[in-house]
Amino acid sequence: MAKRGTTKRLSVDHEEFIARKYYGVRQKSSGAVAGDEGDVRTPTLLIECKMTGSPMTPLKNKPTLLKQFEKIAEEAGMDGRHPQMALRYYWPDSPLANREGWVDLTVKLVEDDA
Repeated sequence: MAKRGTTKRLSVDHEEFIARKYYGVRQKSSGAVAGDEGDVRTPTLLIECKMTGSPMTPLKNKPTLLKQFEKIAEEAGMDGRHPQMALRYYWPDSPLANREGWVDLTVKLVEDDA
């Protein structure tokens, strides 16, 4: 078990939080073992958890994605809706790309998704 207050402990806490929200199971190896990929598994999802910044090492600048999402969330809230962001990358060599070469992703709050 990771020591309290360490970045590793915060990472494990994040994985456990996501596992609870999605009724999944946290992978003990955090995906480091073959056949045990991902951090959290549900019957239909494989979730990789990423964390940036911490109380011990706060970010110096607010990430652009977070700034954009906060703006969308404010606008959605004024309209009684939930925020969601659609991202599109043109990367035709990606295995995720559609026939036209686009990779389409969505971002939303865990509370709205789980």
